[in-house]
Amino acid sequence: MPTARPLILFLLVLVATRPAAALEWTATTLDARAAPFQKTVTLVFNFRNDGKKNTHLLDLQTSCSCLSARTDKKLYAPGEAGQITAEFSAEEPPGVYERWIQVVTDDRLTAPQRLTVRIEIPEPALLVPRSLEWKLNGTADGKSAELRANGALRISFTQAVPTNDAFTVRLESVIPDQVYKLIVIPRTTATVANAAIRITGRDTTGHDILISAYANVR
Repeated sequence: MPTARPLILFLLVLVATRPAAALEWTATTLDARAAPFQKTVTLVFNFRNDGKKNTHLLDLQTSCSCLSARTDKKLYAPGEAGQITAEFSAEEPPGVYERWIQVVTDDRLTAPQRLTVRIEIPEPALLVPRSLEWKLNGTADGKSAELRANGALRISFTQAVPTNDAFTVRLESVIPDQVYKLIVIPRTTATVANAAIRITGRDTTGHDILISAYANVR
């Protein structure tokens, strides 16, 4: 009866001798945190051509228009190091963004390399808690949230306006340009009600800032 051993050995040799990707990367995922109002975040992916022949970079494809990528040149000799510079447009709403770059080379034996960037865009100010709640038919007492400028920012918050007049709101300065108290009172808890509260301000460099709070009777 024929044995499968020679075939298994052949496959093992084939896998072992298959060429590895020519470009070796220091990291394929990079994380960064933008500063408040920072327009662009720059990250650098470093690599080295560990192959035995020249490697051409044919294309750099990005997952969105908010991310661009460039390299210092197109051809890398064996043993030569290089880098790909990624620039992310941080003029986006606060949140965490994950985007990628696809690196296409003339190495037909390996798939294009995907490089990932994760960018956190912080809120210019922190509101705790973000949402205030009242029980239906409960006590219509005032509740408060603390609004604090993020890091070294100095923000003058001047107005808080609810989208529903079922709530009254008041904004108090605790530490000028740093800490504020938002006080919200429902006019009644006899009916279900909800509202967004738009808090507006401006920092010392002239940036207009909008923070949203929420109030619910339910």
